[in-house]
Amino acid sequence: MVVIIATRDETYRKFGPILLEAVCLVIHDQINLLRKEQGMREITEQDILDNLNNHLAELQPYDWMER
Repeated sequence: MVVIIATRDETYRKFGPILLEAVCLVIHDQINLLRKEQGMREITEQDILDNLNNHLAELQPYDWMER
């Protein structure tokens, strides 16, 4: 059996921004389900966007972004 692991660049090129949006929405929904069960306030989409913006500065650009 041969296992092929896609690189970060290959995954993004294949699925693009729609993958990122879908992942964020799923995580948002799951976090809020758990928080609601614990009696905690829900996290807004703006909370997540603010957090994403904070982390974007920490990440390196994809190789193709620098071309």
